[in-house]
Amino acid sequence: MKTMKKLLAFATILIIALLLVIPKAFSQKLSEPFEFQFENKTLRGLIEKSHKQKSKAIVIIIPGYGRTDFVEGNWYSSLREKLVASGLTVVFWDKMGCGNSDGKFDAQQPVENSAQEAIAAIQEIKRLKISGSEQIGFWGVSRAGWIVPLINEQFPIDFWISVSGTDDKENFGYLLKSNLIIAGKEEKEADKLYQAWMLGHKIFSLQGSYEDYQNATQALRQDSTCQRLFGYTPNSKDNEEEDRKEYLRNQKQFTSKGHFDEKSGLWAYIDDFDKTLLKIDCPVLALFGANDSQIDWRKTKKLYEETIGTNPNSELTAKVFENCNHMLQKCITCDWHEDLSALKWQACDNYYETMEGWLKEHKFIE
Repeated sequence: MKTMKKLLAFATILIIALLLVIPKAFSQKLSEPFEFQFENKTLRGLIEKSHKQKSKAIVIIIPGYGRTDFVEGNWYSSLREKLVASGLTVVFWDKMGCGNSDGKFDAQQPVENSAQEAIAAIQEIKRLKISGSEQIGFWGVSRAGWIVPLINEQFPIDFWISVSGTDDKENFGYLLKSNLIIAGKEEKEADKLYQAWMLGHKIFSLQGSYEDYQNATQALRQDSTCQRLFGYTPNSKDNEEEDRKEYLRNQKQFTSKGHFDEKSGLWAYIDDFDKTLLKIDCPVLALFGANDSQIDWRKTKKLYEETIGTNPNSELTAKVFENCNHMLQKCITCDWHEDLSALKWQACDNYYETMEGWLKEHKFIE
């Protein structure tokens, strides 16, 4: 009986061990830690590559606005799997103060600083001589549309997949108005709230006072939809002094780079951004969702066509995916808070195939 129990125990341990080993044996990718120093902090992420073939190129993932959770949260897992399966080495890391990266997260990190962060990562990739480091390109979403061209000014890139990229101006006003309409506001009412935001934004951008800003944005603070969607709160005397201090802090940080464009009434994060885009001398694949409620993709597409598209040393390919949102996922309402679990967070039809075909056409993969 004791012998039988020992055999059963051994068999159980063996089965558990096999269950742990077999998935790794059949996995498409190998993962290893990646870390580098930036501003005396260690930023940590992963290097992922195929165990079947040697990579001809590396793609670095540059996320959009906000915190990240690449490693522990397994962010962009489907994208990473597809890129590795196609033959690329994929490199990514969590922003400062996110995941296992050191430091404090800064929601208002300047795009120039984000570019310097990526350049520090490239220098470490080159030092480690990671497979594929002879050709380094980028997959970037949203805010990365500003960051990648800035990287290119100091480190000429080999390719760029721009997903829902930004044009030369900030885009919160577009996000606000488009999502108000999706939420059921009439065009006239949504435009009235948008104009209130525009006035407040101008005051904020041109070093206007806290009191003038509060008065200009009163309609936004009193609107229940703006409160629900964007966190606007009615004026309160209780926290007025702290709110004023935060306003001045944000104002100083926001206006430290770029300029206010009087013609559009919007802030431009990068001076002469069109000239920055003209310096890109590599193939660019620009992908957009037709129902993007966060950035005005039509403006970005036009800007790319007038800059990258006119550069004889570059090659622009642009594709718009119907019924898809900012993250190039299928959507129903396509508002920026939409729960897509019912659609299983599916990517747009032919999204991955488009990237793979383009990479193959330009010989970054076999």
